[in-house]
Amino acid sequence: MINKHYFVSRKGLSSLIKMKETLKNELYRATKEMGESVKRDNDLRENPEYMQLQTKISYELPSKIAELGRVIEKHILIEETDEIKNDIYDEVVPGCQVMVEDEDGNQRLFSIMGYDESEPSKGVISYLTPIAQLLLHKVIGDQIELKFQGKNLLYEIIDIRRSPELN
Repeated sequence: MINKHYFVSRKGLSSLIKMKETLKNELYRATKEMGESVKRDNDLRENPEYMQLQTKISYELPSKIAELGRVIEKHILIEETDEIKNDIYDEVVPGCQVMVEDEDGNQRLFSIMGYDESEPSKGVISYLTPIAQLLLHKVIGDQIELKFQGKNLLYEIIDIRRSPELN
């Protein structure tokens, strides 16, 4: 993912830092475990445990640690953006809660949050998700088209406010 910056909330940044530390500890443990596996078995080509650990140590964990490092290094705190600091909700930006309404009057509420901060069951979505991408920079009265259960549904933005997810 090539982005110049990544939006995260304070809570999200704290989670990312903890996740990175957890993965670094897991990499250390897996490396140690791989060393023990080498001591136990001379023919490593036949050792599936060793092969699995090698993949994890060589690719999976370092890749995720590096990705989290980039996000942490290039983050923008949602709470520090001008719109959120100054309570300006003219358009949809990360940190907003958006109410949309379909043609039948059914309403849906979305909180647009930061990188890796999605909880769809609560209506919380990352600004990187397809739905959030449709909503970003729209204003009250704008319409978006969402595909839901094979149907295209037209929604109108009826309210934009600060997300309760921001403390």
